[in-house]
Amino acid sequence: MDLLRWILFGVLPALAAIVVCVGVGGPRLLALGLAIALCVPLGMSAGWPDWPWAISAHHGRPAEWLWWCLAAAGVLGALYDLKWLPKWLLLPLEVLLVALLPWLLSGDLRARWSFEWCVVMLGAAWGVVMALWWTLRQATKLQPGMSVPLCGAIALAADALVLRARAGGVAWELAGIGAVALGVAVATTIWRRPFVCGVGGTLCIALVHLGVLWCGRGERELLQAPFLLAMVAPLALWLGTTKVFADGRATGMVVGVTACAACAATAVLML
Repeated sequence: MDLLRWILFGVLPALAAIVVCVGVGGPRLLALGLAIALCVPLGMSAGWPDWPWAISAHHGRPAEWLWWCLAAAGVLGALYDLKWLPKWLLLPLEVLLVALLPWLLSGDLRARWSFEWCVVMLGAAWGVVMALWWTLRQATKLQPGMSVPLCGAIALAADALVLRARAGGVAWELAGIGAVALGVAVATTIWRRPFVCGVGGTLCIALVHLGVLWCGRGERELLQAPFLLAMVAPLALWLGTTKVFADGRATGMVVGVTACAACAATAVLML
């Protein structure tokens, strides 16, 4: 029954969002399509969130803040890729959203942490999210094809398996929906070529990956080896941006995606 509910109220709406946004509107709407694909099932499963100004920024419910972070990433990403607003305005908003993610999703944990431990954990989280966002962003600029979405789909599939085995809840369902949505987005190349993943789409992919792993997780879960390895798996795409592959970016991206898949598979095998 859970699988049927996941398909009917998660996968099918996500497929519709991706087909309409990406399959019809083009890959520049990837961020918006991915955000819709995740926000709709999240709202139906965890409840629709209050307005942002009605949610506590210190100890608000992580699921509510995750919904708004994904929605904001979808809108910002679409505006960036459609070039409807200047980059000098959108880039600071991207940085702000990326920086806010760890703070907003750790409200329950911060209430129990000492000041010193809060500094350590938030510092590590900010380092991971900034590194991941910047790495995927650079990879997209160097090779704006299927590498980043494919890497994101692999990472989200691993997230779903790790979350289902160790934590449960709605997070694994969201990760699975995200993996399916990105896979279908890449598959739109069958009738709409070429597929070009923009910087805005990359923003949404990074926040989805880390958001589903961090949302509602306890400190003990976050520090487990499978979680940590799944968390950093997309960073392997950095290999494709190095000078070693300056004359063969396509080869470098293949190496990076393969390394990401290896890290994701190792995380799953460690369960």
